[in-house]
Amino acid sequence: MAPSIADAPELEVEIERLPGSEAKLTVTAPVEEVDRAIGRALRQLSGQIRLPGFRPGKAPASVVERAVGWPAVQQEAIDILLPELYERAVRQSELDPVAQPRVGEADLERGTPFRFVATVGVRPDVALGDYRGIRVPIVPKEVADEDVTGTLDALRQRYAQLIDAGDREVQEGDVVTAALTMRHGEEVVGTPDQIQTLDLERGELLPGMAEQLLGATVAGEPVEITLTLPAEYPREELRGELVVITAEVSRIQAKELPALDDNLAAIAGHGETLDELKDFIREQIAAEQAVEADREQANAVMEALLAVTKVEVPEAMIQVEIDNQVRSLERRLAEAGVTLDALLQAQGSSLEQLRGERRQAAVESVRLDLALGEVAKLEGIIISDDELKFAISQIVPKGTTAAARERLAPTIRRELAVGQARDLLIGLARGVDTAPSTS
Repeated sequence: MAPSIADAPELEVEIERLPGSEAKLTVTAPVEEVDRAIGRALRQLSGQIRLPGFRPGKAPASVVERAVGWPAVQQEAIDILLPELYERAVRQSELDPVAQPRVGEADLERGTPFRFVATVGVRPDVALGDYRGIRVPIVPKEVADEDVTGTLDALRQRYAQLIDAGDREVQEGDVVTAALTMRHGEEVVGTPDQIQTLDLERGELLPGMAEQLLGATVAGEPVEITLTLPAEYPREELRGELVVITAEVSRIQAKELPALDDNLAAIAGHGETLDELKDFIREQIAAEQAVEADREQANAVMEALLAVTKVEVPEAMIQVEIDNQVRSLERRLAEAGVTLDALLQAQGSSLEQLRGERRQAAVESVRLDLALGEVAKLEGIIISDDELKFAISQIVPKGTTAAARERLAPTIRRELAVGQARDLLIGLARGVDTAPSTS
């Protein structure tokens, strides 16, 4: 049985700081660690092989070694010993790794201390300016009458009744059902004759499409719509390209909007009169604007913090953050029933391009995390065991093993401290009194 980290003897650890926020560890463990690992390796191998005359796991160590050979025992012992010794060396040296180590040398022999060399990215030093002097007040916003009127118009659109317009021509504000085929030169883009319902007033159509549908009739001549695809079009190779969309209209519907009177309040379910509905809308917009003002102030505080932060961001941390962003995108797409590969194919892009596009955002995200971590350190922000335990109970899924929870604990503890540092800075920037820095 391996000794606990607390009970294990100290290792001989040499640390060499390298450029790019990396550290080279040369770790030497005593002979007794080697003997213990070899014993464990032989026991594990004994349970994996069948030897004549012995039940699995019951063959003597010498018999097992003769059967599998010393190189197999040696490699098994290294696989057992390396992770344990690396973790102990990191704790003993009080390093803060940010990536998996690269092991360059690891030779194990009987009767000889075990030595290995590992290079790992570590959290870099962060130099902060006067972060406590950052001042960014909240800028209150007033609800404009136009905002209330716009919301009323949107409500009327939402509760509009659609009435068949018969054989008349398409007019502004209509809802049109048509079979659409898009061509780029001779190439058909997407599915030909795709039936779509187009609301000419909702602004969700391609620019210029609604205007060119005006005057079309049911079962009349197909309308040819010529337009330039916008810069945000999903397929990158078609952005800014000229296309022709053939539209065969099969139905035209007109909207009958509810009157702008007390009945609209009853339909919307907010108040009994139009004035009460307007008051409700104004309160809702004010609440949304207050949230937006808070968000803008917080973002400005973080930008100000980055302006007084000097740090060399390790490449390993950038790549880890890009990995996290890509995984987050994959999860969001999966919830919508779309795969990342399908999205990239539709955009004419690749995973490498996506990672490149995410790089600058990843650098800024890591810089901010490092800066907030340094604020937490300087302010003496410490997450108690009770706070950590509660957070783990809320964040980590039920059924997660105790070992997995223990591995996640340092990350969660740090995230909590970073969150408190962020809240502290936002409060300071608003002029909220706080305890003086302990730095």
